[in-house]
Amino acid sequence: MLRFLRLQNWKSYYEPVEFTMVATRERRHGDRLARVGRSRILPVTAIYGANAAGKSALVDGLEALREIVLESRRAGAMLPLAPHLPEGKDEPTAFAVEIVVSAVGTDDVADRVFYYELAADRRRIHRELLAQVKSRTKELLFERENDVTLYGELDDDARARAHAMVVAPNETLLGALGAERDGTVGVVWDWFAHRLNIIHPESMYMHLLARINADAVFSRAMSSGLTRADTGISEVRLEEMKMEALPVGADQLTGLLEGLRERGGTFVIAVGGADHAILSLTDEGEPTARRLVTVHEREDGPAPEQRSSFTLPLREESDGTQRFMNLLPILFQLRDKNSRSVFVVDELENSMHPKLTEDCISSFLEGLGADDRCQLIFTTHEIQLMRSDLLRRDEIWLADKVDGQSRLTRVSDFAGIGVRKDADLLSFYMSGRLGGVPRI
Repeated sequence: MLRFLRLQNWKSYYEPVEFTMVATRERRHGDRLARVGRSRILPVTAIYGANAAGKSALVDGLEALREIVLESRRAGAMLPLAPHLPEGKDEPTAFAVEIVVSAVGTDDVADRVFYYELAADRRRIHRELLAQVKSRTKELLFERENDVTLYGELDDDARARAHAMVVAPNETLLGALGAERDGTVGVVWDWFAHRLNIIHPESMYMHLLARINADAVFSRAMSSGLTRADTGISEVRLEEMKMEALPVGADQLTGLLEGLRERGGTFVIAVGGADHAILSLTDEGEPTARRLVTVHEREDGPAPEQRSSFTLPLREESDGTQRFMNLLPILFQLRDKNSRSVFVVDELENSMHPKLTEDCISSFLEGLGADDRCQLIFTTHEIQLMRSDLLRRDEIWLADKVDGQSRLTRVSDFAGIGVRKDADLLSFYMSGRLGGVPRI
C-alpha cells in the first residue's frame, strides 16, 4: 500500500507537497481501513480539482518515479523529469514515498514499511535513500549523495558493494540492486514493478484478449460485469476472422507462424482502433485468427425462440463501454482477497456514466477489512461521488493552483470551518469555500 507521497519541483508543484493515505481519527467507515501497526491506511482516495490544477501532475509524478527506478538506460540518457519551469528549471526534482509491503505467510500477513527518497535532475541522481521504518526509528539500508554508503545486510553483501561502486549517475541504486530481486531491496523494487499500477484515460488492458482466450472464468466474469452495467452486452467472445484481414505483410505473417510452431503460445495483433486479434495455432497445427467481439441480444417477442443476437467489433462500442471493459479487470483484481496492489487511475469516470463510476467504487469497498492490502487512488471531476455515505472526509483531496503553483488539501483539514463528518460535502465544495473549483 502507499502510505505517503511527497513531490517537490515537479511540473506545476514547486514547493513541497505531501499526499498521505494514513487515516485520521474519523470513525466513519472505519471497518474498511487496513490496520498496519498502530496506523490505519485508507483503501480509497478521490482527488478533485479544476482543469490544470495539478491532479494529473500528481499521477504523472508517481509514474515518473517508478520509471526512473525500473527503467535501464544507456550512459548519458536523460531522466524523465519535468521541473517547475518558472521557479525550478535549474533545480533537482525530489520525490519521497513511504510504502507498506506485505509478505503473505502461512498464518498471517507480515507488514513492513519502507521509506524511499530520490532527488535528481534530467542528467543525474543527486540523492537517494532507502530505509525500513520501524515503530520509532528508520533503519537505513543505503544512502547516496556523492558516494554510496551501505548499511546492515547490504554492507555485508559483496554484490551490493559491487553495484554501489559502479552505479551510473543516471541510474538508481534501488533499480540496480532490486532487479536481482534478492533480499529486502528486491521487495521494494517488486512494489514498484508489480504492485504499483498507473492507469491513464487512454490506457488499455493489453492482456484482455489473451485472458479471455485462456481463462473461461475470467471471460464469464467480463460478460457478467458488462451485462450488469446495462451496456446492452450479453457476452464477450472471440470470433474467427480471415487471415488476410490481419494488417501484417506476408513475410511478417510467415515469421509469426514460425515463431508459434517453435515456441507455442499466441500473438496479439492490433487490427485498428480498439480492435485487436489473437493469432494462434489449432490442435492440428493450422493457423487461426480471432478478434474480440461483443454480443448483443434483441427480443423480437416474448418467447425465447423470438430472441436474436448480433455481434459488434470492439471499435463500434461507445467510448464509455470500451473504458469500462478496460477497467473491469482492475475491479476484479481489487476485489480479490489476495490482492496486494495499488491502482492509481487518472480520470476514473472518463466517458462513463456517474452511476457506473459509483458502482465501481462501492463494489471495491464492499467487504474490505483490516487485513486487506489493496488501494484505489483516482482523480475525478465527478462531484456526485463527493458524499459522506461513500467517502470519508480524509479520502477526498482537492488540487488547487495559487500563483502558478499547485497545492493539495485534504477535506478533513477543513473541519474547523464546519466540514463535519456528516456534512454536505458537495455543497461545501461547489460553494468554492474549499477551493479546487474553476474560477468562472
